[in-house]
Amino acid sequence: MAQIFVKYNPYRLQTFITVNGQEIESDSALQKYVKGKRLQEWIGDFPRALVNELNSLNFEVEFYGMELDWDDFEFAFKEAHAAGIIKLLSLKFTQGKTTEDIAEKIVQIFNDLCDGPVEDFRDPKLLKAFNNIEEAVFPVNVIATMSSGKSTLINALLQQRLMPSKNEACTATITEITDNDGDHFQAIVYNKNDELIQEIPQLTYEIMDELNSNEDVQRIVVEGDIPFIDARSTALCLVDTPGPNNSQNQAHKNTTYKAINNDSNNLILYVLNGTQLSTNDDAALLDYVADQIKKGGKQVRDRFLFVINKMDSFNPDEEDISKAVLQAKKYLSYHGIEDPQIFPCSAFTALNISTVLKDIDIDNLTRAQERQLPSAARSTLPMIYQFVDSEQMHLEQYSVLAPSTKRELEYKLKQAQDNNDTKAQALIHCGISSIEAAITAYVKKYARTKKVKDLVESFQEVLESSQVLVKAKTKVATDEDAAKKYAARAEAVKAKINNGQDAKKFKERIAKFDPMKKIQQKAEALKDEASLEATRIFRDYGDTITSKTEAQRLVKQFARISSDAIAKMSAELESVINKEVVKTGETMLIEYQEKLTSFDENTADKDLDFNTVDLIKGALQNMRESVGAWNSNEFISDTVDEVGESKYETRKYHVKVGQKPEEIITGQHVVTVGKRKVKNGSHIETEKIRVKNPDKKWWSFWRDEYIYKEVQRVVDDYKEVDVTETVLDYKTVMRDVYEERTERIEKFSMDTSKIQTSLVAQLRKNADMGIDNALKYSANQINSMKSQFMKMFDELDKLIAQKYDELKACAEDQKDKEASLLRNRQLLGWIEKVKADLNSILEI
Repeated sequence: MAQIFVKYNPYRLQTFITVNGQEIESDSALQKYVKGKRLQEWIGDFPRALVNELNSLNFEVEFYGMELDWDDFEFAFKEAHAAGIIKLLSLKFTQGKTTEDIAEKIVQIFNDLCDGPVEDFRDPKLLKAFNNIEEAVFPVNVIATMSSGKSTLINALLQQRLMPSKNEACTATITEITDNDGDHFQAIVYNKNDELIQEIPQLTYEIMDELNSNEDVQRIVVEGDIPFIDARSTALCLVDTPGPNNSQNQAHKNTTYKAINNDSNNLILYVLNGTQLSTNDDAALLDYVADQIKKGGKQVRDRFLFVINKMDSFNPDEEDISKAVLQAKKYLSYHGIEDPQIFPCSAFTALNISTVLKDIDIDNLTRAQERQLPSAARSTLPMIYQFVDSEQMHLEQYSVLAPSTKRELEYKLKQAQDNNDTKAQALIHCGISSIEAAITAYVKKYARTKKVKDLVESFQEVLESSQVLVKAKTKVATDEDAAKKYAARAEAVKAKINNGQDAKKFKERIAKFDPMKKIQQKAEALKDEASLEATRIFRDYGDTITSKTEAQRLVKQFARISSDAIAKMSAELESVINKEVVKTGETMLIEYQEKLTSFDENTADKDLDFNTVDLIKGALQNMRESVGAWNSNEFISDTVDEVGESKYETRKYHVKVGQKPEEIITGQHVVTVGKRKVKNGSHIETEKIRVKNPDKKWWSFWRDEYIYKEVQRVVDDYKEVDVTETVLDYKTVMRDVYEERTERIEKFSMDTSKIQTSLVAQLRKNADMGIDNALKYSANQINSMKSQFMKMFDELDKLIAQKYDELKACAEDQKDKEASLLRNRQLLGWIEKVKADLNSILEI
C-alpha cells in the first residue's frame, strides 16, 4: 500500500506530491507529469501514472487544495477505482483557503509598486501589459440551431429582454455583451468593414430589433450588467455566435468553428431544441466539437455546456422527462460526444419570472389580480407551478454539476423553500440557475485562476530583476573585490553590446527564422483534407446520374459539406498560424537570452551571484506578454445545368382513349316525368329551439348551459300536380375514339466524375483564396513581430548597459557608498516585504 499526498495550487500551477511521507524527486516521472500544468490536464490519467510509477494497486490518497479542483480529483480516482485500475482504500480532502478578492489584492500590490521607489514599475510597457490582463474579458460563445430559443436564453441570463428573436439563417449580426455591472446597456455598432457607424448610450429591445434588421450592421458591441456574476473578478462576455444554420455567410460559419477550436480561450453554450433534436443543421458542427473534446483533457470537456432548451413543452403527466434528457444524450453520443455536460432548461419560464413577473408576488395573488396580469405573465404561472410541484420537472437533477456547485444550488433551493418563495424555487427547477452556476464554476476554476497567474507573472519578474540589482549594489558597497568584478563585467558586457559585428550576426540569425514554409505545408494538408471530406458523398453514386433532381440534391449536399469543411480548415489553419507566430517569438527570446549568456561566459567573473539576463527578467516577461457563398439555389441549378447534359426527342402517336356513344332517334312518346308542388296558401307554426342560456356565467354552476325557446314562423302550403313531357326514343351505338398526341422526352445524363471535378475545383479555389489571405496575414505578423522584437532587443541592450553603469557607479563612488548602502538596504527590505505579501496572497 502507498500513502499519497497531493497539494495543488491553481494560482501558481504548482503540484506538491509525497509518497509515504517522502517528497518525490524533481526528475521523477510523476513530477514531470504534473509540473507546471493545470490539474485538469493531468488528473485523468494520474491514478494510472501512480500505479506505473510505484508498482502498487493499493492507495490511501489525501488531496489538499480548492473545492472545485477536489471535485475533479475525487471523480478521477473514483472512476479509476470503479474501472479496476487502482484499489482505493481511502480518499481524503483538506480544503485550502484563499481570499475571494485575490485579484483585487494583487492589483493593489501592483499599484503600490508603481508608487514605490523602483522606477521599472513605471515603465509604460509594463503598465500596458498589466492593464491588458486586468481588463481582459472572458468570452462565452452561445451557439444554437434555429428555433432553439437562443435569444430567449441570453435574455434569461441577462434577466431582461434585450435580444430580439430572429431567423439565424438570415441574420448577419454578431452581438457581444460584456459585463460591467452597470445600471443600463449601451452599444457601439460596426458595419461589414468593421467601421464604427453608431454609438447608442441607452440600448433597448426596440433599438436592438432595428439593428438586427439593418443589413449594414455586422457587429454590435454591448456593455451592461450580467447579473449572476461579478464583473470585478472576471468580466464575462456573452457572444451571440452565428450557428450552423448560418451557412449563407461563410465568414460567420468560420467564426463559429474558430470559437469551438481548442486554442480558443472561451466557454461554449451549445443550445439545442429539446423538442426537435435531430436536424442536419448542426451535425458537422457537433462532429467538430467531438473532435476537439477528444484532443483535449478535462478542461476541454468542461468548455462545452449543452443546453437542452424548451423543456416547458413537455407534459410530465404524459411524458417521462428523464427519457427526454436521455434522448438528448444519445443524440450527442451519436455525434461522438460521450458523457456531455447536459443542462435541460426552460429559458422562456426563467425570462418571464425575471421580467413580466419580476415585481409580482405570485404567492399571494388573488384571482382578480391574476386576470389583470399581461398574457405572458398569465401563461407563465402554470409553468411555474408545474416546475415547482412536479418532481420530475426539477431539471437541476439532470444537470451535470460538480458536487460543490450542486451543494451551493441545494442551499439556495432550501432558502427559497424556507422563505416560501415560489419564483426563486421555479428559477432553480427550470434549469437556468444550473447554467449560471456551471458558468460561474468554470470561471472560478479556469478564467479567474489564469487571470491571477497572468497578473502576478506580469510584474513578478520585474520585482526579481530589481531585487538582483539592489543586492548587487548592496554588495559592491561592502565588498571591494566584488566591486572590481562587477566593474570588469560591466565593461566587458557593454563592449559586447557595442560590438557592431556581434550585433550584425545576431540580427542575421533572427532574420533566418521563417515558419512560413511549415505554415504553407500545413495549409495544403488542410486543403486536401477538406477536399477529401467533401468528396466522400460521391462514393454513393455510380458513373452516371440520370435524374436532374438527384443531381441538384447532390450539389446542394456538396455545397453544405464544403462550407463546413472550409470553416473547419479556417479554424485549424488559424490555430497553426497562431502557434507558429508564438513559437517564433519564443525562439527569438531564447536566442536573445543565449546571446546574454554568452556575454557572461566570455568574462572572467563566472563566480558572480547573478547573470546579465537576471537584470532584465521583467522586461523579457513583458515581451512574452506581447507575443501573443455556396448555398444559394441559383448556384445549385446553374452547376447542374452546366455539367449535366439534356437531349430532347419529339414523336407523334395515336392512342385509344375510350369509346364514344352515338345515339339514333327511333320515335317519340309522352310520359309523366314527376310531380311538382304548387303553392296553395299558408299557415303559422310554433316550435321550440335549443339555445345558450344567457343567464349562465362561469360561477353559476347551478344553471343549465342550454334552454328551450318558442319561436313562430309562417309556413307555405303546397299541392302536387303531374308533370309530363315528350320523350324521343333512341338507339345507342358505341364507337372507339383515338387521339393524336405529341411527346417531348428529356434524356438527362451527368457524368459523376465530371461534376466531382467541377465542384472540387471550385472548393479548392475558394480554399486557396482564404489560405492566400491567411498566409499574407501570418507573413505580415511574423515580419512585424521580428521588427518590433529587434527594436525591443536594442532597447534591452541599452537597459543592460544602463544597469551596469549604475553598478559601476556604486562600485567607484566612494563618497556616496554609505548613503547608497543604506538606501539599497531599505529598498531591498521593501522588495522582500512586497514579495512576501504576494506569496501570502497566492498561498492556499
